[in-house]
Amino acid sequence: MKKYLMFLLILSQLQFTSCMKREVIYKEGSYIGIGEGHIGTIKISLVTDSYSIKEIKVLEDEEIPVIAEIVYKKIPKEVIRKNSGEVEAVTGATYTSRGLIDAINDALNKARINNNQ
Repeated sequence: MKKYLMFLLILSQLQFTSCMKREVIYKEGSYIGIGEGHIGTIKISLVTDSYSIKEIKVLEDEEIPVIAEIVYKKIPKEVIRKNSGEVEAVTGATYTSRGLIDAINDALNKARINNNQ
């Protein structure tokens, strides 16, 4: 009897949560963002679906390659994982990091359904 009641409880919880709608956060598409790095402009492309950030690519930059490579590998992965542009700068590459994060947030502001977020 206990197993049967537990099964019904779990089933009702699953049914309840499956009825909940996910909130649409972004307009689907590809957006361009621009930020100022240590040496110059950083231009990125950011791809979203309705619920998440799918891809971030650096299109143009004027940063020092050895530093930029580290920043451009780490920050986009973290932004996609967190589904947010609120990430930490890479130690030792603060200005390049800030430029990339600013470019990402510029694109996210264009992609958001509600710009008050």
